[in-house]
Amino acid sequence: MKKLVLLILNVMCLSVAFSMTNIVAYNQIALISSNVTVKNGKGVFIIPATNGTMPESLVISANGTYEYHSAESYTLDYFLKKFLGTTVQFEFTSESTNIVRNVRILSANPVIIQNVENGKIYFSPSGQFIFPSFPQIDSQNYFIVSTNASSISYSYLTNGIGWKAYYTLNLDNAIMTGKVELWNKTDTTFRNFNLSILSGNLITSNTFQPQMVKAFNAAFAPATSMPEAQSVEGYKIYDYGKVEELDSNSAVFLPLFSKNVKVEKLNIVYNPSQNFTNAVQVAKVSHDFPVPAGTVSLYRTNDDITYFLGQTNITNTASGISLDLSYGQNFDLGARSIEIQRTMVSKDLYDHYYQVTAINSSSTPGSLWIYISIPSDATVISVPSGIKFERPSTTQIRFYLDLGPNSKEVFTYGLQTSY
Repeated sequence: MKKLVLLILNVMCLSVAFSMTNIVAYNQIALISSNVTVKNGKGVFIIPATNGTMPESLVISANGTYEYHSAESYTLDYFLKKFLGTTVQFEFTSESTNIVRNVRILSANPVIIQNVENGKIYFSPSGQFIFPSFPQIDSQNYFIVSTNASSISYSYLTNGIGWKAYYTLNLDNAIMTGKVELWNKTDTTFRNFNLSILSGNLITSNTFQPQMVKAFNAAFAPATSMPEAQSVEGYKIYDYGKVEELDSNSAVFLPLFSKNVKVEKLNIVYNPSQNFTNAVQVAKVSHDFPVPAGTVSLYRTNDDITYFLGQTNITNTASGISLDLSYGQNFDLGARSIEIQRTMVSKDLYDHYYQVTAINSSSTPGSLWIYISIPSDATVISVPSGIKFERPSTTQIRFYLDLGPNSKEVFTYGLQTSY
């Protein structure tokens, strides 16, 4: 400890200059990078770090070594033992006023103090100690770097800085707006820094992924207030340029995009059972831009009044892949499915026939998709005429019906499966 303190005192005498900090935020971690110039050329200096820093993550551009120092913390018990038998100040608290008195610490555990002026003894007094001095402690994390270079660029990873996307979508005007909540849960306040956010799916392993490091390093480019996505090694980079301030333990909201999309409103019954299953209201959103993972709030406007419909979470979605946003049930539309016949074709082969009933209990027409999961090796052997049928995947079939007001539609279909 003494050796470290002497080194710190020596280092603090150096004259160093830091360039503007760059931050790339990904999920719940961030890359902090900058440049530092040693003006007196001795090449030993301190790089401040957050309390969420990953100690082994520092990378510097020149040959050299570094030592990570974690912030020190001391308990009240430590100070009481250090000043045991000596006189300090104590601020007595009461309902009406606070009074500061000189006291002598007689015991650390339990806390016993004596008023120096009148000799009165207090056991576990109500208030707080005011110590005259503190031991040489470091309240900030940092790296001590030693190199012969007069200037270097550096970067390190930290927990406690991250972002999440939030979206609003009005189903009537088909405008989707995104914003980013950037949060900082570290003990460090950042000012006048360059910000980029990184969207993608990290491949988990015991080491930090090389492709993600490349994406971090490629993050900085000219930016507008609403950044366009740049593709780097399978990730998307949104560059915000200069951000004035991000306080410790705080968050800021930044714009992501506001764009027109194509919206199709669907009613879907998933895997109807023998009892009637209500339809789920789904907004099928087609977009020609990437959409990072986040939370979508859906609205619609009627008679100039905007109504909140629901909220759903989405995963990272590439440009051209539609979003299916479920936001509630439609109690007027529903369906049920009943197996009405099963026939053995051979020892391991069966034919199944199902009767599906779809209903519309409202006074207005409605359309309904019915999605049914099936075994991947199943063969469709019969489908109803006059009803749209599709098999979008090996494990799913679907039917589309237009239902009139207060109407019911009944149809059958058949599957052949092996056991």
